[in-house]
Amino acid sequence: MTPKKNHTLSQAERQATFHDVLQERMRLVIRHTLISVLEEEVDNFIQAALYQRTPERKDYRNGHYERDLVTTVGEIEDLPVPRTRGGFRTQLFERYQRRQAELDESICDMFVKGVSTAGVGDVIEALTGTHPSPSTVSRVFHSLESEFESWKTRKLKARYLYAFADGTYFTVIYDETGCKMPILAVIGIDEDGKRDVLAFTVGERENQKAWEDLLENLKERGVQTVDLWITDGNKAMLNAIELKFSSAKRQRCVKHKMENVLGYIPEKQQDLVRPELRAIFYQDNREKADQEVAAFITKYEKVYPTAVECLQRDLDACLTFYSFPQKHWKYIRTSNIIERLFGEVKKRTHKMAAAFRNENSCLLMFYAVIRSVKLRKITVPAQAAEVSGILHNP
Repeated sequence: MTPKKNHTLSQAERQATFHDVLQERMRLVIRHTLISVLEEEVDNFIQAALYQRTPERKDYRNGHYERDLVTTVGEIEDLPVPRTRGGFRTQLFERYQRRQAELDESICDMFVKGVSTAGVGDVIEALTGTHPSPSTVSRVFHSLESEFESWKTRKLKARYLYAFADGTYFTVIYDETGCKMPILAVIGIDEDGKRDVLAFTVGERENQKAWEDLLENLKERGVQTVDLWITDGNKAMLNAIELKFSSAKRQRCVKHKMENVLGYIPEKQQDLVRPELRAIFYQDNREKADQEVAAFITKYEKVYPTAVECLQRDLDACLTFYSFPQKHWKYIRTSNIIERLFGEVKKRTHKMAAAFRNENSCLLMFYAVIRSVKLRKITVPAQAAEVSGILHNP
């Protein structure tokens, strides 16, 4: 699909192909890295820095010789290698050749952990201490492609207690233009309480067919049952869920519902109304919640009729969580779990938009981050029997 255009690239970004830019920048970084390591290595051998006078000195520099080095991104020419009078012999090139794959992996880890300009991984630290550029990191990113292909076709569990569905946008470069790339995603929590990103794809939130395709992909990979879907009020998504998982219950995000209701209340009055609205969704049981609903309607239906109408729309779906184990309410009454994932991806990648120029690279970017994010388990009832009993005995 064609993303939404946002802004035009600079003239400089139009001058070279993406591949050539990456190759050139990677060679520059490797060259700078190796020169830095060579200088540190010879200092350690001599036990003195350049021009330093010290009684611990064991040797003296004797100029440089030049050599070429073949790398995965092309040949680096005329690399200056230090000489000493006592016969310094570097081990760097052997170390580098042995650890090239590890070096690439380290750069990738630096990127997905959000330290692409402020830290170094173990391998990078062993070789240099330099900071790889964003475009260098993006080149390494594409080595994830094979792993990503296996990940997105892996078999899934037959049953998930909860599934969170939502969509968002990421900025990429497409046809030399900055664009908003739409991503749809699903996170599942299985019977053991393990959270997992089940799938994601490029697609507009308002496109029901895109949601249907994503959900059908889950079924093709083994998902038979989802006890509860946690979503916002997006109609296209809800229609797709009803079509593909018609027996599932649905929880509408209460945070979004509260924001919608408060949108119909004057800003100066919102702080007064908010606690009463919030009380509906933070009771000990459904009965008390219904009492709070009744009190809210009685108090505000004449003062803020549109706010009350907004609250009543789809209200039952906002209260579904009360039918599930109370220890889970904090996880399932909102869509925070999937929204936090989107936020984490954006936080770690916001400086990299210019490095990703098509749908596939955007998906790779998303995958590289989620593979590094640890999603904590939740405690579930014994063998999930409690949840199953609730579903069959409402």
